[in-house]
Amino acid sequence: MTLAKLNKVSASTVIGIDASTNSVAFCLFRDGKPERYGKILLNGMTIYEKIADARNKIGAFSEELKADYIAMEGAIMVKSADAVIKLSYVYGVVLAELMQYNPEVITVAPISWQSYIGNKNLTNDEKNGIKITNPGKTDSWYKTKQREIRKQRTVDWVKRSFGIELDDFDVADAVGIAFFAQKTLTEKK
Repeated sequence: MTLAKLNKVSASTVIGIDASTNSVAFCLFRDGKPERYGKILLNGMTIYEKIADARNKIGAFSEELKADYIAMEGAIMVKSADAVIKLSYVYGVVLAELMQYNPEVITVAPISWQSYIGNKNLTNDEKNGIKITNPGKTDSWYKTKQREIRKQRTVDWVKRSFGIELDDFDVADAVGIAFFAQKTLTEKK
């Protein structure tokens, strides 16, 4: 289900999830503010070992993460079919553990929550400025630098908005996802 299809409701508790095949960042957003947040690192040599680890770790404190809504960031930038499958496994086990208390699940597009908090895509002038101050780099380097700038903007937004200093980009993203979902679900524009 997407946010656009939901009616405005009272979503006092939302958990934002930013998952990868190596970790699960989360933020439990209750009554308008982050209550609990962090990152669970997934251990294992194979994706199946990581899935089992995710199940055990999420399951161990799933009751503490009960929410009205689970807001999962939609995966849009995936490099291969194999990566999509592995990411789907992680998403599935995380959802299975968190859904035992019957919350609604929504998918949040990255650009939606990022734009909502004022972290829009870099302008052409900003992109050109990066190239001018860092000449001769590869296209891949420039894309990585742009991504780092946007990730840092989210960290800065979390500090300005909630007074929370984070040093992890994924956790900051989970805060942004939860904030966006809670605000969008409960407040009419």
